[in-house]
Amino acid sequence: MRVHHAGKMGDLVYALPVIKALARKHGKITLITSALVYQLVPLLWEQPYLADVEIDYQRAYKIDDGGCMDPWAVLEDGINLSPQPAMYRPASPVPWTLAYADIAGISELTASDKIALPTLWNHRQWFWEHNVEVNGQPSRTHPRTVVLAPESETLKTIPLLMWAKIAHALAERFTVLVIGRNPKNEFFTGDRRIFDLRGQTTIPSAARMLAEAHAAVCANSLPWHLARHAGTPTWCFQDQYIDRCAPVDTPALYCTAEHWEKMVEQILELAPGKSPKTTLWPRERMVELMRSDAAKVAMSI
Repeated sequence: MRVHHAGKMGDLVYALPVIKALARKHGKITLITSALVYQLVPLLWEQPYLADVEIDYQRAYKIDDGGCMDPWAVLEDGINLSPQPAMYRPASPVPWTLAYADIAGISELTASDKIALPTLWNHRQWFWEHNVEVNGQPSRTHPRTVVLAPESETLKTIPLLMWAKIAHALAERFTVLVIGRNPKNEFFTGDRRIFDLRGQTTIPSAARMLAEAHAAVCANSLPWHLARHAGTPTWCFQDQYIDRCAPVDTPALYCTAEHWEKMVEQILELAPGKSPKTTLWPRERMVELMRSDAAKVAMSI
């Protein structure tokens, strides 16, 4: 089956559980997308439910004033899942993922469907769930990192000065990595425990940093989606809350600027020596996930 989704990277990640559900029903999917997501493609190639990922270079895509992709009705034989008018019908489900499911005719998402990036999930579980000893001593320690991703292309973000306060507070127990696209500035300088890597990473390399971190704090943007799908304890630090952006597939935590100190306290509880959590998924859900096809798929990579 062929599925077309030419939206931006975050829009596509919202659709991935639905695409995985389609693969469960119809076999591996060939995904047709646009150059808007070219950096995400190497990560998508890894996913076992996708037969291939193709970029349509023949059309110029843009988002119109109504929030729809222009063009969105591209495939005659397949499913068009780009943002489209049907998603804005009064009867359409509010969360993006459920709106995509409604268009695709998927009535329910299974536990397996919700592990939409199984290679990232597997990456985190493999390193966090293994404790290998050599001569009675641990052979390695987990990276003591927290990743901050303060940027968003479309939504108003909390000022960088507030992110800098968070970075310096977390640096008491963690190495703090700041990722994004914009050039460096003075907000994250002066502390050797804080590394401003903005402009120095690709999406696939940043995804691995997010998967290995003790925690991630992100604006409502692609790094937030990658971190929560990896299973990393992830906070969306955003004053602008949008119901449509609420995830229905993974656990999610929101924090506004006025409560940043409480968020920092919660993250510091994950520090080494504090019984760090490997994920925010409840134990009973983890048992279900590990018994599902998601674990079998992840462990077969």
